[in-house]
Amino acid sequence: MTIGELATLSNLKPSAIRFYEKTGLLPAPTRRNGRRVYSPEAADRLTLIGFAKETGFSLPEIKLLLHGFPSSTTAGDRWRKLAKSKIQQLKADIAKARAMEQMLCKIMKCRCTTIDQCARGLSACFKK
Repeated sequence: MTIGELATLSNLKPSAIRFYEKTGLLPAPTRRNGRRVYSPEAADRLTLIGFAKETGFSLPEIKLLLHGFPSSTTAGDRWRKLAKSKIQQLKADIAKARAMEQMLCKIMKCRCTTIDQCARGLSACFKK
């Protein structure tokens, strides 16, 4: 299939597909008359990349998933290793977001009349 067909099928722009090739996430396709010709497996790979991105994995993490393990490592083992790390990161992010929410709820009760007065109050709070 052509890059246009693959782009339509995967709901991506051709530039994104070329970027994934350049970064090694998508294998380089064969060429016919100078044009890229993709196998059906390219669409599967793009589905996998899309899923990983949607679940919060960065491009370097996706590259690790695809190429950072011995070839004998099963897909399940790869996902488990990376998911365990990602879940820990998400839990830390959630804790930080909850703390931020609590601080914002507290600041909504601000009765200061000037920003400078507020800054002094915040400064006193953070010195504790």
